[in-house]
Amino acid sequence: MEKSFLADAVLISILPDKNSNKGESVKFLSGKVIKDQSKRFKIGSYINAVQIEISDKDTFLTIGGHLFKSSNIPEITQVSCAEFLLLRMNSLNLDQIIAIRNCSDKNKLILAFDSA
Repeated sequence: MEKSFLADAVLISILPDKNSNKGESVKFLSGKVIKDQSKRFKIGSYINAVQIEISDKDTFLTIGGHLFKSSNIPEITQVSCAEFLLLRMNSLNLDQIIAIRNCSDKNKLILAFDSA
């Protein structure tokens, strides 16, 4: 099976809904493409959040049936559903989402989005 290879991969785990009985969270993979046997991605591009079906340390099968291999064993970062939607809809990266989460000056943060 053709693989896409990632560097600096991160697993993004969406926190389960408070009302959910499920203990599992949905996981997504992000990282920089360093090699692509499937010829679906441009080398050097950043894959932002593909949903994972099955994983084993550094190898990931997506819900769409694509295989990814990471040069590292990714850390898991938990985000809320709202943070994840902000990441996907605004093409932000995970570092930007964490910076927004940790912002202590909410007025400055709102003004940054108003000026965009």
